[in-house]
Amino acid sequence: MDAKEQAAGEARVQDLLITPLEALGLARPSTLTKAQFAVMLRELRQKLAYMTPANLAILRDWVEAHPGGKDKDRFPIGLKILNKARDIQLPDNGPSPLLLKAFAEELGHKALAEGWAPELLRYLRGARVWPGPYTITQIRNEADGAVRRMADIEMRVGRGDHLSMEDESFRARRSEALQKCREIADQAQRGAAA
Repeated sequence: MDAKEQAAGEARVQDLLITPLEALGLARPSTLTKAQFAVMLRELRQKLAYMTPANLAILRDWVEAHPGGKDKDRFPIGLKILNKARDIQLPDNGPSPLLLKAFAEELGHKALAEGWAPELLRYLRGARVWPGPYTITQIRNEADGAVRRMADIEMRVGRGDHLSMEDESFRARRSEALQKCREIADQAQRGAAA
C-alpha cells in the first residue's frame, strides 16, 4: 500500500467506522485519557486502512453490538477492534510506506549490502519510526552475530564443507529474510520509477 492508498484508507476508516460510532454516542473508554483515545483512533485509522468499505460496515455493526464500558456506551479498546477486524478481513501484509522509503534510500541499500537488513526490517515493523544514528548502531550491533555466522556458513559452503542441520536451517531462514528485504527494495524501486 503506497502513501496515497494509505491516506485514502485512513479517511475511509474515519468516515465508515469512527464517525458513525461517535454519532451514535459511543465515548472514549474510561481507562483512556483524551490524548490516549486520540492515539487509539489514529492507530485504528492506520491499521485498518486496508479494509474494504463492506468489511468496515461489518466491523462497525460488531462494535455497535459489543460496546465497552459498564454502561455499554463506550468504544471497545482498540485491541479488541483490531482483533475483530482481522477475523473479518486479514490485513495485506505488504510493505508499509515507511518500509518502502527505508529500503529505497541509502539506509536500506547499506543494510542489504552489509547483511543487516532483516534486523532493520524487524525494527521498522515494530517501532514504525525512522531510526536515528544511535538506533542504527544498535540495530547493526544486534545483527553482528547473524551477519558473521552467515558469512562463515557461506565460506564453508564455498569450500564444499558439509553443514550441520542447524547451520542449514539458519542459512535458509536468513536467506529468506534477506530475500524479503530485497523484494521490498525492488518494490520501492519500481514505485519510485512509476
